[in-house]
Amino acid sequence: MMRLFFLGCLVPFLGLSQALPEGLKIDTSYALIQGYDSVTLHRLKDQFSRVNQDKLVFIHYGGSHIQAENPTSVARKKFQERFGNGGYGLMFNYKAANSYSSVNYATSCTGNWEYNKSYQGRKVNLPLGICGMVAETTDTLASLSFAMKHGIAANNSKILVLFENDSTSFEVKMTVNGTVLSVPLEVLPQGISYPWNDSIRTVDIQVQARKGGKRFRFYGICSESLASGGVVYHSTGVGAAAFRSILLLDKLPEQAPLVKPDIVLLDFGTNDILFHNRIESSLETEVEKAITLWRGMFPEVLIVLTSTQDLFYKKHTITAGIEFRNLMDSLARTNQCLFWNWFDLSGGLNTIRDWAKLGYAKTDHVHLTKDGYRVKGSYLYESFMNTLNILNSSSNVGEVTVPLKNYSSPVIPLESSPGKPTAPSASRKYTVKSGDTLSGIAGKYHTTVSKLKSFNGLKSDVIRVGQVLRIP
Repeated sequence: MMRLFFLGCLVPFLGLSQALPEGLKIDTSYALIQGYDSVTLHRLKDQFSRVNQDKLVFIHYGGSHIQAENPTSVARKKFQERFGNGGYGLMFNYKAANSYSSVNYATSCTGNWEYNKSYQGRKVNLPLGICGMVAETTDTLASLSFAMKHGIAANNSKILVLFENDSTSFEVKMTVNGTVLSVPLEVLPQGISYPWNDSIRTVDIQVQARKGGKRFRFYGICSESLASGGVVYHSTGVGAAAFRSILLLDKLPEQAPLVKPDIVLLDFGTNDILFHNRIESSLETEVEKAITLWRGMFPEVLIVLTSTQDLFYKKHTITAGIEFRNLMDSLARTNQCLFWNWFDLSGGLNTIRDWAKLGYAKTDHVHLTKDGYRVKGSYLYESFMNTLNILNSSSNVGEVTVPLKNYSSPVIPLESSPGKPTAPSASRKYTVKSGDTLSGIAGKYHTTVSKLKSFNGLKSDVIRVGQVLRIP
């Protein structure tokens, strides 16, 4: 069995119409979706091989990078051009939640709306749903509107309205392109779906009073083809959301079965490390709980963990991006997940300012520009394709991996603020507990895996319960 693919040379990239500036320092050796066991990789290959007969459904979570749908729109377009259009996926009325909209559609609303977003935490009276947001009104004259900027192509499809469809809910009048939909395809406790076989330019939802109705609690709409094949790509970002936000979606177990995801991308990290330049001790547990949550709902689901891009905040490089990358790689290995190393692919440490100078990142050195997100979305698609090419070239692939880049810059200690490192302290000792990983221990003590291994004379990442490690 082939256990390792190390791509020491550049992977050809055909996703952009023109060559990228060398100043971006992109390393296409990392344009892969990495996998560490044959079972997970075989499942990935099998899902794509059946896409003509069985829909392949992505759901992509993240922060502001994903809410606006800049990179995910590019990835969706490329996947659907290659494998068929299974539907646009989930949309939310961001205006009702007092937030900014997707690049693909504008939203508006009338009436008074209360809302909750995943970064704001749990609210008992406003439980969060699959999109990471919820909007609720008690106004019987309220409405929600969606206007597609380029339209959704005509398809024999269904449009699902996700709302709390119980005895206390108001009724809804659904209008698409000015046509009222009167015959539901399906009525569910989670909402109502309607058939639609034309393009989608506008969607309007009008709240209507009914006896016993007290409120209308909205979770999103979803457009999906009724055909059996093609790719559906749900983009479900919430600005300012950190990794723990995925654990707050209390309605997820009820709503996720309606979209039946095959691949879940957990694309967080920026809001976990940006403000304090460190890995919180709780992060590893949060990631593993998120993995357990999704596998509890869908045992065969493939989970892709990602790293962040290089970040520069308040005149200091966010060196914790290295440790976040290390932690995601380690957790992907130990939990049979896939890993997309965007940190190294996009250039690595101290490169985000180059992206900004060349017009691919904004001057906040956190967010990318439209061109930058186009690069990211294209490379996400290309990374899947490169891995599939490897898997299709042999039936005996056990791993698809690339060694992590080594960066010499120190990681800011927990006790210091960005740019003000504390003096080095004497080494400490740590006793390995069940579930520990080298990456997790390194993150906890704000050092690196390579330093831990060197300090303790370790030849591999394998550690055992009860083992005593010296912390540099």
